[in-house]
Amino acid sequence: MYEEALVVLLLAGLVWFISPYLHWYRLSSKEAGGRALEAHVGKTSWQFEPGQLVAPAGKAPEVSLSVVVPAFNEESRIPQMLDEALGYLDSRVAAGSGNFSYEVLVVDDGSSDDTFAAALGSRSRECRGEVRAMRLSQNQGKGFAVKAGMLAARGSLLLMADADGATCFRDLERLEQALGRENGDGAYQIAFGSRHHLKDQALAKRKFIRNILMVSFHFVVWLLVGGTIHDTQCGFKLFRASTGKLIFQSLHLHRWAFDIEVLILARFLNRTIVEVPVTWNEMPGSKLNLVVDAVKMLRDIALVQTLYKIGVWQPASGPA
Repeated sequence: MYEEALVVLLLAGLVWFISPYLHWYRLSSKEAGGRALEAHVGKTSWQFEPGQLVAPAGKAPEVSLSVVVPAFNEESRIPQMLDEALGYLDSRVAAGSGNFSYEVLVVDDGSSDDTFAAALGSRSRECRGEVRAMRLSQNQGKGFAVKAGMLAARGSLLLMADADGATCFRDLERLEQALGRENGDGAYQIAFGSRHHLKDQALAKRKFIRNILMVSFHFVVWLLVGGTIHDTQCGFKLFRASTGKLIFQSLHLHRWAFDIEVLILARFLNRTIVEVPVTWNEMPGSKLNLVVDAVKMLRDIALVQTLYKIGVWQPASGPA
C-alpha cells in the first residue's frame, strides 16, 4: 500500500514537472500549414490574408518601432499605460528625428473583461502611429502573448512593455542607446530593462517574508542559469527585429518563466544582451502570486535547462 502510494506520488510529481512541456506539445500539435499563430487567435483589429499574420521571412520592416503589450484582464490599467506611451511616441514622430514611426500591438491573452475594447479605445485620440489589437482565443500565458505579438510585429526594433505602466516609457531611449553601443562581439542585440539598481529601496519597502522569497528566487535563478544579468523579469525589453523574431519563434515556455528562456536562447544563438537601469514604480493589481508562481517558475527553469541540454528542445534555425 505504501509503495503504491509512493509510485502515484512520484508519477504525479513527474507530470507536474513536465507539464510545461505537455502544454507546449498540445499547442504545437494544433499548429499546421504555416498558420501556426493564427490557430490560437480569436480576432484582430486588422485584416490579413490566411497565413500572413506573421510576415514572410525577409520582409522589410514597415515601421521603426513595434511596441508589444501583453495584457490579461487589464481593462482598467491599459488606457493609462497607452496614454503615456502614445504621448511619448507621438512626440518622437513630431520631432521628426530620423523619420521615426511606430505601431503599438496589444495582445489580449483571452481576457474575461473588455481589455480588447479598452486597447482599441486609445485610437479615439489622434495619434501619429498605429494601435492594433489581437485577442487570443483562450488564455495561454504571458510568454505566449508576447510571442504572438513579436511574431506579428512589423518594426525594425521590437519593444516588450507591460500593460501596468510600471516602467517609465521614456526610458526606451536608454535601451535604444544601449543597443547602439559596441561590445567585443559587435553591437548588442537585446537590451533588458533592469530594476537591480532599486534593490535596496525595494527591500526596505517590502515585507520581510516577501523579501526572503524574492532573494531566494533570484539566488536559485542565478544558480540554475548563471550569467551577468541581475534582473531577468522586468517587463521592458528591446530587441533588434532579426534577433527578436528568431528568439520568439523558438520560445517554448508560455507563462511567467519565459524571460529566462529568452536569456537561454540568446546564449544558444550567440546574441548579446545589455542590462539597462530603468525608472520603475510598483503598481497595484499584479497577476503574479509570489509563492505559487515562484515555485512554478523555478520548475520551468529547471525543465527548460534540462530539455535544452538533452536536445529535446532546440532553437529555431532561421528567421520566422
